Amino acid sequence: MCKRIPVAVLFFLLLPAAFFITAMGWRVDSLELLDDSQRVLFSVPVALGQRFTTTYIHSVELTPVEDEYIVLGGKIWTWQERVKSSNAGMPCFKPDNGCYINTKDWLIFQGGRQSWDHYYLRVGNKTFGLNKMELAPFGTTCLFKIFPGKRITVAVKSGPMLFAELYQTEVLYKPLPQQRIFSAYK
Repeated sequence: MCKRIPVAVLFFLLLPAAFFITAMGWRVDSLELLDDSQRVLFSVPVALGQRFTTTYIHSVELTPVEDEYIVLGGKIWTWQERVKSSNAGMPCFKPDNGCYINTKDWLIFQGGRQSWDHYYLRVGNKTFGLNKMELAPFGTTCLFKIFPGKRITVAVKSGPMLFAELYQTEVLYKPLPQQRIFSAYK
């Protein structure tokens, strides 16, 4: 005679297997920074619609520029660019499929429907560029201190949730207790 396994026991035995199967198939996007040889310098799984911002000092105008991006569907989408002037290589026209907003502090060029799976970011140093990157929940990091004078690739990689990993977050983002995350250029 066969013994019947109670439904509750069967449920708790199958739950880990169901989680493992889900983790193998559930795709997530990871934001990565790579060097010229495509070696991963930093990697973190990101939520659908995750925003990140790169900032730098424009080489001619010597004013701050903020580029805000959204990670969505395996692509990096440009969301908006904030500048202080529209001279010397800065944006000056409303983007197609976007809008232009003029505030007291910024000229904002929003939208445009441009996306990439990667783009190149030329990092300056402490006298040229002062490149930073802000990524919630990590805060802001000074790329110019970590990768001075380097060209890095900012990329999105889609893959199974089980294989998405945090890589080198301690190098880029060191938490500062009891301090504001975003600070002005110094």
